[in-house]
Amino acid sequence: MPNDRRKVMPGKPKIGGCASRAPLGTALPANETVVLPAAYKPQGYLDAEGVSRSIKRAFSSLKAYGGDEVLNVRTEHSVAVKFNLLEVLNSEVQSTVWGSDVTVTPASSSAGTKIALAYSGEEQPESVWVFEFAYKSKVKRIVFPIAQIVTADFTENYKDDSLVSYPVELACYPDANGKYFYEYADDGLKTA
Repeated sequence: MPNDRRKVMPGKPKIGGCASRAPLGTALPANETVVLPAAYKPQGYLDAEGVSRSIKRAFSSLKAYGGDEVLNVRTEHSVAVKFNLLEVLNSEVQSTVWGSDVTVTPASSSAGTKIALAYSGEEQPESVWVFEFAYKSKVKRIVFPIAQIVTADFTENYKDDSLVSYPVELACYPDANGKYFYEYADDGLKTA
């Protein structure tokens, strides 16, 4: 098959948002076009670094007497996603990062939307995450049916010349079907 530049696309976020989160057990989208149910909460802007997905594997070499390598056994396997959330004044983002102990007071004629939280250090519950990308007529959706925030180093920087952001690392786990993620795409190339 010859090279086809029509089959490439940049990782641009879908207009309207790239990342959405829903409670564990929420119905998973079965393709790249189905509208996400209301349970999926958009997470707003991500920083310019975008989203990175990593799959790490480690193997152990087993040898026969005499030193010949006869088998490699997988000893580790993990799937992770990293990104930075920018909308630090978005109540959905606050709930994602800090948990359920977030109180939101709607905007009024005398004040904007108020968010109050109390951080206890508890682990966040597992959730469903969906990431959506689009470029012209090309679309791609990646669904992580079970993911948990496991950010080890949560460092926020408050500076004049940069945006405040929340670093997020997700550990992704296999679902009942043994799948870490589902990926759907449409190359946008329609027949005449």
